[in-house]
Amino acid sequence: MAMLLGPVGRRLIPLLAGLAVMTGCQEKPASNQQAPPFVLRSLSLNQLKPDGSRDWDLSSPEARYDLDSRTVRAKRPSGVLYKADRPGFRITADLATVLNDGELVVLEGNVRLQQLNQRRLLIQGQRLVWTPDRSQMVLEQRPVAVDAESRLTSPRLNYRTDTDNLIFEGPARLQRWDKARTADKPPDTLIQVQRGSWNLATGRLDASGPVLGERQPDRSLTASRLEGNTKEGYLDLMEPVQVRLGDSEDEIKAGRTRWNYQRRELRSNRPFTATFEAGEASGTGFIIDEEATTVTIASDCRLNQPGEQLRAQRCRWNWSNERVRAEGDVEVRREALEQITRAPVLEGVVGEDGNLRFSGGGERVRSRIRLGEPARQQRNGSPAELF
Repeated sequence: MAMLLGPVGRRLIPLLAGLAVMTGCQEKPASNQQAPPFVLRSLSLNQLKPDGSRDWDLSSPEARYDLDSRTVRAKRPSGVLYKADRPGFRITADLATVLNDGELVVLEGNVRLQQLNQRRLLIQGQRLVWTPDRSQMVLEQRPVAVDAESRLTSPRLNYRTDTDNLIFEGPARLQRWDKARTADKPPDTLIQVQRGSWNLATGRLDASGPVLGERQPDRSLTASRLEGNTKEGYLDLMEPVQVRLGDSEDEIKAGRTRWNYQRRELRSNRPFTATFEAGEASGTGFIIDEEATTVTIASDCRLNQPGEQLRAQRCRWNWSNERVRAEGDVEVRREALEQITRAPVLEGVVGEDGNLRFSGGGERVRSRIRLGEPARQQRNGSPAELF
């Protein structure tokens, strides 16, 4: 027996019971006996929004209806959630229980919500508690949301059907692959947060911290919280932000930093400090470009090593070949001989000891050295200058 209900507003079960009795699916029981459940050959439920547009459908090839408790239990349910009267999500599960005249729907066993447009996101779990009147779907028991490049896991996922917000409670883990997500390859990026929300329509993502991130092959970061947009491909890390380069103690401490994972780039326009094995650096703004394997200090570049200090307008370090370039009013001060070197551009390399060694890079270099011999100072009347 096929049973189609709708549009019936928010109360589905009374009409279902009436139709079941009228069709004679079960003989009328004696008055002092409990009514046995009706076995329906098929079940189809649908609900409309107040404006008459479609809200959701749910069907099953076999269902049982308990007249006393007004409860429907259905096998292999499937349905559709509509957005603007168009299919938005396909819903499937092993079992469904419809309670309290349709006020509550519980889906169990291999629950799947497959997005039919946009990112084609798939939300999975073993149990879903759906309250249609509150536009709320809560997924429990190992819920996960995946698309072509990402995987989000959380102890509990709450999907709001009216706002398209997916609310996750932590600790939640977001994994991303630079290319297609595959089961045999670890993610290129792993981010752990506490709780937050992800709007599936706009792509906006907000999460509270502490934020812990790992980036292959050997970079890591921390932040207090994050904001971003997955459609536009970026995450904003909120201060204090710490980025570690490699498995050493090299570390950058910064303010708000934008992580554009589509361009594989970290960028900040705030003042920062950095510590390295052989010294310290600071400046205003930096860019970490993974494709070019470079770190660029945007302005007010300062590098300090034991016995040596460099100032320049901009600096760039390539960590794959250890080349360093300083540009714009470059000045190097060395404590030995009180040497001062100035040039428009200086290029150098990081040695095995971690220290920088510079050359002129084809530009005119001017150095001033204070010689220690008193006679030489008296003869010249001023410190010697070597060009």
